[in-house]
Amino acid sequence: MAVLMLASACGSGDKCEKAFDKMSKLMADKGKSPDKAKAVEECRKGLKDHPESEKILDCINGISGTPSMADMEKCMNVGGELDDYRKKSKKTEAQLQLNKLGKNAKTVFITNNEFPKGKVGPSPAAPCCQGAGAKCAVDANAWKDPVWQSLEFQIDEPHLFQYTYESADGKSFEARAIGDLDCDTQMITYTLKGTVDNGNPKVEVTEPTTQD
Repeated sequence: MAVLMLASACGSGDKCEKAFDKMSKLMADKGKSPDKAKAVEECRKGLKDHPESEKILDCINGISGTPSMADMEKCMNVGGELDDYRKKSKKTEAQLQLNKLGKNAKTVFITNNEFPKGKVGPSPAAPCCQGAGAKCAVDANAWKDPVWQSLEFQIDEPHLFQYTYESADGKSFEARAIGDLDCDTQMITYTLKGTVDNGNPKVEVTEPTTQD
């Protein structure tokens, strides 16, 4: 557990080395002798992607003397809070993109007195976890369907969610952002619903739901 914490933590090289040294006795007591150079290098690399995780190292290095398992659990809780922060940051993509799609759908309704009809997606076709860096690559062809074109919707940067849209009658629609943020097969879904109220188009995004 302590080794995994160090590997997932990040910060300056000095902090990584100090954290490893502080945990070495505890790891030895548990019968473990990880490669220091490898663990420290992984720790340093983490800084590039998640600089906020330096709080984990600060927690470890702030322990007086040899850390106990209770101390490690405390620092793991700090890591859990950071994991929640990263997940929330990832989810923001879906909110932004669905909000954009909703605004575009309302514009179409105001112009044509109906939402675009049809069904499209998931777009892109392959789950994002299959892409480089566990993200869907930029692919203009993924948004060539006439429905996406009528909504003027496409994504021009690597992203974490696949998107769908469906409307049978032009008076309501449902769009979804589907993603696996940790690539652990636990899918989450944001849903955007469009309706008409007294002739006025309305859209609403609902929070993620877990898919089995």
